Amino acid sequence: MNHKLFLLPLCLVALSGITLADSAIPKSTYDWTGIYVGGFIGGATGSDVSNTPSFDTVERGWWTGSAANNYSTKAGFIGGGTVGYNWQIEKTPYLVGIEGEYGYLSQQNSKTDPNAATWNAANPSRIPDNSQSSTSIGADYGYGLIGGRLGYALDRSLIYLKSGAVFTTVNSSWSDTAWDFNGTSNKATTTGYAVGAGFEYALPFKHLTNVTVKTEYLYFGIPTSSTINAEDYITTTQTTSGIHTAKIGVNYKF
Repeated sequence: MNHKLFLLPLCLVALSGITLADSAIPKSTYDWTGIYVGGFIGGATGSDVSNTPSFDTVERGWWTGSAANNYSTKAGFIGGGTVGYNWQIEKTPYLVGIEGEYGYLSQQNSKTDPNAATWNAANPSRIPDNSQSSTSIGADYGYGLIGGRLGYALDRSLIYLKSGAVFTTVNSSWSDTAWDFNGTSNKATTTGYAVGAGFEYALPFKHLTNVTVKTEYLYFGIPTSSTINAEDYITTTQTTSGIHTAKIGVNYKF
């Protein structure tokens, strides 16, 4: 009996098994390495604001520990552009990158101080008090962000984490026109942090192979504390919280 002929079918079966196993392993054909630019649009939630009296005043009967004026800035639109660089580690799905972002951000709100209503109820014959606190975030120049990305690429799909520093302005003011006092304000350029995650996909179409689309969530941690001195009327301390953002965007890789 020819043993070589007997082993031939076994070899063919073994080779076919290896071929099938190899075909089941996804082949990575897209390289994320390179410089890219892009644009995005999205939305941002409001920031929680607390304006608390922090100085005694005989004129108003307010004192440290009086009711805080709590409200939120209004949610709004964001939009802007990005530029960055990705480096996909050779022969691995892992990616590291750096990215800069500049965007439009402008949200604000104001609210009558609850202590004013209390004072009016206790002094009905006096001039009504209409003191208000106001806050605006990003109204001067929007916001800027610079940070890094850590990603995991599945061929044309990329899942990533993003973190960095965010820069913006917070304007705080307090006014009381009923008492012939137009108020005072404080502007703070603040540096906070940004942290979030996203998903990006490289389009498979022939003439759009360098175009990617993305969706991303970021939290802007921009807490600030500003002291507003209203001359001999009152001193207040205003604090703000962070902002949640979500966006969709398009990038072009060179």
